[in-house]
Amino acid sequence: MKIALVSPPYMAEALVGKTTSMKVVLNIVPPLGLAYLAAVLEKDGHDVRIFDCSIGISLSRLMGHLKEYQPDVVGITSTTPAFSDARRTAEGVRQILPEAVIVLGGAHVSAVPQNALSYDCFDVGVIAEGELTMLELVRHIEGDGLSDLTGIAGLVFREDGEVILTEPRGYIKDLDTIPFPARHLLPPLSAYSPTPASYRQLPLAVLMTSRGCPYQCTFCDRRVFGNLTRGHSPDRVVAEVEEVLNRYGAREIRFFDDTFTYDKKRVMEICEKILQKGLRFPWTCLTRVSAVTKELLKKMKEAGCWQVLYGLESGDPRVLASLKKGNTIEQNEQAVRWAQEVGLGVRADFIVGTPAETMESLERTLEFAKQLKLDYAHFNKFVPFAGTELYEELVNQGYEFEISELPTILDHKATPYVPPSMTAEEFQEFLDRANREFYLRPSHILRRLLRTRTWHELTGQIKGAFAIIRL
Repeated sequence: MKIALVSPPYMAEALVGKTTSMKVVLNIVPPLGLAYLAAVLEKDGHDVRIFDCSIGISLSRLMGHLKEYQPDVVGITSTTPAFSDARRTAEGVRQILPEAVIVLGGAHVSAVPQNALSYDCFDVGVIAEGELTMLELVRHIEGDGLSDLTGIAGLVFREDGEVILTEPRGYIKDLDTIPFPARHLLPPLSAYSPTPASYRQLPLAVLMTSRGCPYQCTFCDRRVFGNLTRGHSPDRVVAEVEEVLNRYGAREIRFFDDTFTYDKKRVMEICEKILQKGLRFPWTCLTRVSAVTKELLKKMKEAGCWQVLYGLESGDPRVLASLKKGNTIEQNEQAVRWAQEVGLGVRADFIVGTPAETMESLERTLEFAKQLKLDYAHFNKFVPFAGTELYEELVNQGYEFEISELPTILDHKATPYVPPSMTAEEFQEFLDRANREFYLRPSHILRRLLRTRTWHELTGQIKGAFAIIRL
């Protein structure tokens, strides 16, 4: 069968809203999820193409490509903030390809399947981890069309006007059984633009070496990859590293796992193999403070890591505890200190404006970020996404949210929720001020300039600075 996998065209305004200066810091990287799906489908003998519109392909241009290709199945991926774009794309596909089966996948349909499939522009939705479900669905469509989908686990679809959920599909336990992502179907790495100052070299490739998260943070939805953490073997990870370096020309790698170091022994082995093979490339990763040791960070530095991203979330102990993050202020301080002592840069995420927040706790978080001498701090506005514990709590308290229209954390001007201890004006003032106050300190600017190592890093910092000034 001919299958088109689509990352839909979006309007930058859908991602940044009225905070237009944030357009320059959008993180545009290859859609690994679609590349994994494509690899599995190609291996099964299907003709697959990926249309990644994040690099600037318009809706009209996409429709032209699809009309020329004439796929039997069109798969569209979507998060909640981009869902309106996904709907608009599906409606366009329905007009030009009335016989095509339109499948929705990604975080939004996984979080709120009934809501997502209430829109008749989609025929069926794939919930959570998609490779095996999509493969079985395509085989079924090839033989029987959309009749009797109830035997396929992990789906949501409509039948006689009713939205039906099939039984959940178990997660893939051995990730090494999945082929490498079909990067040959994606645009070249040079077409992408990661967040300025988050890299030292271009082009940058992203790798996902593990899936799942065992932690219970109240602001996070784990439905796509589940609570069971599974990782590729060190040999598989290093083989994929070699492929993106040698075949695709990557000069830097970002390990995009939620918690890259969840298994410290595995990461030690990955680093050892990188060193043994003489692979020299800069890389960064996302992790959590409870999943590192100073010894591990030192080994990562030896193997080419130059920066880690921690989810610190808050500088207030009470707020941090309410988020069920599972770490303390002291652990946050220690993990940052360890990274800095071995020579790693530190980027940190904070989430501000959750129900337990007060103006005092917001100020405490800002001061905490300054005291840690972080290279970068992201003060992410809390958005009550469906599927999270906090969303359920707020709905039970009587709050109402239009779940298909929630803004992203990048839009500082849209505040769908304001903590009860403050006014919307007070919260907005903090959001407007936090980044300026953190980044425009003379001591921070000097420290960043002294740590800058490449032209890409310098130009990225200049772009970021102008975005902050214009907030």
